[in-house]
Amino acid sequence: MRASYIRVMDRLQWLCVAWCSLAIVAMTVMIFTGVVMRYVFETGARFAEPMSIFFAVQLAMYGAAACYRTNAHLRLMVVVNLLPERLGYLVDHLVQLMLGAVAVAMIYYGTSLARTTWFQAYPEFEYIRVGTVYAAIPISGVIFLLFVIERFLFGQQGLDAEAEELKRAIAQTEIEQARESAD
Repeated sequence: MRASYIRVMDRLQWLCVAWCSLAIVAMTVMIFTGVVMRYVFETGARFAEPMSIFFAVQLAMYGAAACYRTNAHLRLMVVVNLLPERLGYLVDHLVQLMLGAVAVAMIYYGTSLARTTWFQAYPEFEYIRVGTVYAAIPISGVIFLLFVIERFLFGQQGLDAEAEELKRAIAQTEIEQARESAD
């Protein structure tokens, strides 16, 4: 079960990264097209801004989930590394529980936001609903929650789990050396 769950999470992470890559390319093309249309052809590209916003929301939500899984997010481990190992372990698990609560809030409130805005349309696109943009919040919340569950049950996984273990070992060695030199 462990190996299959981790394999599914690897694929889910790959999908998040692929979707974010597509979103960056699409945003770049949309903004470039809008600028060229405005300054070269002296006519605005009405679709550029709302589509860029759509892709920016996608990038932020799915990118946050992928960054969490690979530990590529901003975090402060100085305090946790200075704690005794057992207490640091408890603090890390408390943080994971809090992140799980954030994921549940993303699912609950994101679903509410998507439902509320589902029937609103962009003036530029009658066929794209505003709710489809915000649907990324609860969907990424589900993905984020799955990644939190994975970390809680199986520890750090993802593309750089071994590198993270190496960093932790180096930090622990540095702390021990600092304590020895202080004595």
